[in-house]
Amino acid sequence: MKYTKYFGLITKEQGLINLTTVQFQRMMNIVHVEGVLLGLNKIKETHNNTNQYFKYDMTIFKQDNILTELTGNLSPYLLLKEMCALSN
Repeated sequence: MKYTKYFGLITKEQGLINLTTVQFQRMMNIVHVEGVLLGLNKIKETHNNTNQYFKYDMTIFKQDNILTELTGNLSPYLLLKEMCALSN
């Protein structure tokens, strides 16, 4: 949840971030995918030491790929800087 935490911190410190609709949707998609990943990993941990521990790995992998597509594996700072630049 590194992007979500960073976006929340910046919003708390500086107020609203001025983004275009497309970049705002991108930010919301990142927040959503990070939440999905958090939930899937929590579910996975409930099956620790069972034969179903790896049941969610493909779904987690797919969500990780979506997150990578949205963020380009940039740091949260650089990603937000890029999103703001694309919004100007």
